[in-house]
Amino acid sequence: MSAPNPWLGRPRAPRPPPAPDPDAVRLVGLPRRRAAARAVNDVVRGVDVRAFDDGWTVSFLSGYYTLCHTLDQLLDAVAPAGERELLRATVLAAADGSAGRG
Repeated sequence: MSAPNPWLGRPRAPRPPPAPDPDAVRLVGLPRRRAAARAVNDVVRGVDVRAFDDGWTVSFLSGYYTLCHTLDQLLDAVAPAGERELLRATVLAAADGSAGRG
């Protein structure tokens, strides 16, 4: 029987499962994500939000960009704390309005 290898260290604990996103169902599909991106671009100055299959890219005037996979990440990136709920309602209304369009 050989001794355990001290260089391997301790195994890492498994990652916790991600928290459920309550708005994820309302933003499924590229047309809904595009509508959400348009809504953010219409309201927030100095950012360019573009939709892709798994989320959004947010580009800032400084050249910085970030990827957002949930609506909360998108709101954290573009909205001040006091305006998040109003922007959330605007984005979800735009996404719901695009549901009937192909």
